[in-house]
Amino acid sequence: MRLIKLLLIVTTALVLWPNMAEAHPITRKVSPADGDVFPTCPDTFYVRFTQKHKLKQFMLSDAKGTLIDVGFRPRTTTNWEHRVQLSCLPAGQYTISYMVKGRDLHEITNTVGFIVK
Repeated sequence: MRLIKLLLIVTTALVLWPNMAEAHPITRKVSPADGDVFPTCPDTFYVRFTQKHKLKQFMLSDAKGTLIDVGFRPRTTTNWEHRVQLSCLPAGQYTISYMVKGRDLHEITNTVGFIVK
């Protein structure tokens, strides 16, 4: 009887494990990526994840920490990828901070720094 219970527990864990592993979105691609250097200003921020989520927060700041308004509004729909239009940025160092919320309501934040020559 103990063997049957053990097999049932192990089988259940193996069946549920892939679903638990995908509970949080994993970044597939982000551009600008951390450390990127651009000869001219990038016109779009792009991020793609392993599952649908909502882009809830996006902030762009210069080297002094001054926020640059790009007209971002939190997304109300879930998607695999998100794009945010960037205004033309003069030469300098910039930081993008963003936060996504997965279907399990877990929040994931990331920060990337890039340079415009």
